[in-house]
Amino acid sequence: MAALLLGAFRWFEDGLLVKLAEAGWPEITRRHSTLFGHLDLDGTRPAELARRIGVSRQAIHETISELERLGLVEQVPDPAHGRAKVVVLTERGRENVAAAYRAFAELEAELAARIGDGRVANLRDALAGDWGRPPGHARNPRR
Repeated sequence: MAALLLGAFRWFEDGLLVKLAEAGWPEITRRHSTLFGHLDLDGTRPAELARRIGVSRQAIHETISELERLGLVEQVPDPAHGRAKVVVLTERGRENVAAAYRAFAELEAELAARIGDGRVANLRDALAGDWGRPPGHARNPRR
């Protein structure tokens, strides 16, 4: 099942990147879309992004720098802690995210055309269910 879930994720991710490129966003990579998927609307600290994604702080800072150069994000002072920074979307970044939402809607419609509306609805229900914490999660504080 893990391979099936990963394959389905890759189908959506590959489709997203193609549709974004077609919509005028050819510079967006998998790392960029992954960061966007973990970014809170009011901003997120780089260390928290690294934790959520499961990468090093160095790796997340590289991705943030790329997105800053593209004009999609910026780092601003964290309102809760003056010395810390949070990563927020720029106006151009919000335009990109809107394009991504449109692309996901198109991909979901394409999937429904391929496997049927009912199967897509069932898939959505299964994925949206409360799965609880992964087995052993509480025993391993590094997760």
